[in-house]
Parts: sequence; structure tokens; C-alpha cells
Amino acid sequence: MLKRLSVFLLVGAWSLCSLFAFDTVREALPSLSESQHARLASGKIIDGESIDGESLSQFFVAGSESAYRAELAQGMEDGFSIAAVSYIPYGPKLKAMDDSERQLAIFNKIRAISTQEGLTYISWRAGNKPKVLIEKSSYMQDDRNLNNLLPDPVATTFPRTVQSYVFQRDSSFGGNRYRHEYTNSDKEIFVAIKNISSMKVFGIFTAVPKENLSINMGTYLLEEGVLLTALISIEGRDPEVSVLGYKVDLPSAFTRRITALQNWFVAQLATIETE
Repeated sequence: MLKRLSVFLLVGAWSLCSLFAFDTVREALPSLSESQHARLASGKIIDGESIDGESLSQFFVAGSESAYRAELAQGMEDGFSIAAVSYIPYGPKLKAMDDSERQLAIFNKIRAISTQEGLTYISWRAGNKPKVLIEKSSYMQDDRNLNNLLPDPVATTFPRTVQSYVFQRDSSFGGNRYRHEYTNSDKEIFVAIKNISSMKVFGIFTAVPKENLSINMGTYLLEEGVLLTALISIEGRDPEVSVLGYKVDLPSAFTRRITALQNWFVAQLATIETE
């Protein structure tokens, strides 16, 4: 009986500490509803779309680079945007680091894009079952040369800005080239990703012209954990593209990609704890 009581008190104390820790999330994202905060606290991803008339700024910390990009996306007249956020508590190793150590560790994990190879997502075409999304993922020496792919870089100091070129081949849009531009601060890591080649369906029909896709991923340090945010914007395209009678729901397709990438990042953070 005493042992059961001790376990009950320990679990209760842990839950109470978790609730207090989550107060920092509420302060960082005050415009979210109680149900949205509850989903975040349970480890879920919450998202919204500009085509629904929903404000995107509520998903980002005020004053952050991510929030600024969300405001720009909200004002886009021709196209649509999708925003998402999740909350990941620190493990013991990350928690023991100071902010500068933590930022460098997270930055290197975000840039380890070769680990995205084999990443799966829930595919509508596969009957809402897991399917490999990213088949190849590597850095490029420049924005064109695919004959000289590079290994993941590892930084020894935390940079404020950096630009890289990336090649990825995925199961939906084939092989594409991207530009990654980082804008970092003491609390935030923000990467703006642009497609520098047209994204095609069946390797023939253009679904998203070059430079028209913006994928923005960010992390923001809080006291007990990190916020992981995503913002995808597509210019000059209706939400649905029809090719030879085959319909591509772009918001759904990219929301599934956000989920896959955020799950990848959670796994990346977990490797820090085991290194």
C-alpha cells in the first residue's frame, strides 16, 4: 500500500511539474485555444491553413523570424499557406546544456538531412498507409551540380546565417533542388527553404513552379522544451491541381510532409540524448 502511494505521489508530482513547465508554452503562444494547448501538451501537432481564413500568427512566438514570415504569408493574395507547431520537452542531456550548447546541438541535427532518406509519411495514394517519402537527400556543392554531392556539414560554432543547396528525390515530385537559408538567434533557429527547380507530377507536369514553394522550419527555445514550427506557402497555385484526371490536393500533401518532417526532428532530438 505504501509503495503504491509513493508511486501515485511521484506521478502526481511529475504531472504537476509538467503543467507548470507548460505555462511557458502558454505564455509563448497566448492566442491558442485551451483545446489547442491541450493537444500540444499531449505531444500532438496542431496546424491551420490560410485558405480557411485562420490567423497563422497564433502558431508562432511574437517577434520571432517565424512570426514575421507568417505575417508575410498571411498577406499573400495568390496562393495559400499552412502553419503548424508542436512542443518537445527536453531530455536530460538537452536540459543540462546552456542555451548556446543547446542551439549548436539542435542546429547540427536539423542540418543532418541525409538522415531523412527513407523517411515515411501517410500516403493518400497508398490508401492512407505509410510510404517512403524521401528517397535521396544530400547537400550540393552549388545550385546546379548533381555530380558532386556532399556529406552533412557539422558546425563547431553556432552561426547566425548560412546558405546551402540541397538535392532531394521524393516519391511524389521526383528529384528537386532547394536553397536553404538560415537566420538564427540566441533562441531561434529558422531555415527558409525554396525550390530552385520546378516540382513535377509524374516527372512531366509542373505542380509547383521554381521559386514558388516556401518551406519554413523553425525551433524556439523555451525553459523546459523547444517549440518546433513549420510554415509552407505556395504562390500562384490553387489548392487543388488536376493532371490527366488525377487530382493533387496540395494542402493535404504538404500537411502530411510537415507531419513527417516534425516526426523526423523529434527522432533527431532523441539521438542527442543517446550520443
